[in-house]
Amino acid sequence: MRPLSSVITFIDLAGHERYLKTTVFGLTGHAPDFVMLMVGANAGIVGMTKEHLGLALALSVPVFVVITKVDMCPPTVLNETVNLLFRILKSPGCRKIPVLVSNKDDVICSAINFTSERMCPVFLVSNVTGSNLDLLTSFLNLLSPRSPSRLEDPAEFQIDELFTVPGVGSVVSGTCLGGIIRVNDVLLLGPDTSGQFVPVPIKSIQRKRLAVNEVHGGQAASFALKRPKGSQLRRVSALSCYLYYCLKKWGRGVR
Repeated sequence: MRPLSSVITFIDLAGHERYLKTTVFGLTGHAPDFVMLMVGANAGIVGMTKEHLGLALALSVPVFVVITKVDMCPPTVLNETVNLLFRILKSPGCRKIPVLVSNKDDVICSAINFTSERMCPVFLVSNVTGSNLDLLTSFLNLLSPRSPSRLEDPAEFQIDELFTVPGVGSVVSGTCLGGIIRVNDVLLLGPDTSGQFVPVPIKSIQRKRLAVNEVHGGQAASFALKRPKGSQLRRVSALSCYLYYCLKKWGRGVR
């Protein structure tokens, strides 16, 4: 078995207008390094495509575009989709430089210059024939995390999901925003409905469904907590070993 060069986490967000709030929550709560905007070659540029592109631009998250289903799309329709996409990316509202990736040299050039806010690589792929999937995977493999690990900072973990697992108890998942969190560390959980924080020990940590001893800033993970008596875990909370890092006003109904 060939060892992997890098580990990439994909966050699948809804494309339908009905679930726009869920998509906004995913882009803001998970703090992704990059956005991969999916466009169906046969469907073309729809209204929600522009909405999602606008969200990524508003959050200053680098965007690259993947046009799929090119195997079932007539060449004329595909050309119209690509031309419209390029016009949108070049428009005054976006001010992007679209680059159609068609070979390995384009992959390397795009990956090197992708840190620029104006670069926007575009891939034409087919999951049926496998066309250009090798270029896309090579591009993903060359990307580096955009956000620094912040290992020297105090530990801080943003919670976005809460589960109750039989035999385990309360389990939270989210993103480590900074520092290093280890098993048996005691962190402050909060704020609760009264704005208070309570200490909770970390019983175990899982990352990519594997048990680990610690997580670093920028990594997503799940924690099994020893639930404090009388406290309530809210959907949007923060775990931190420093109280002033938790003093944020979180509103109800964020999603």
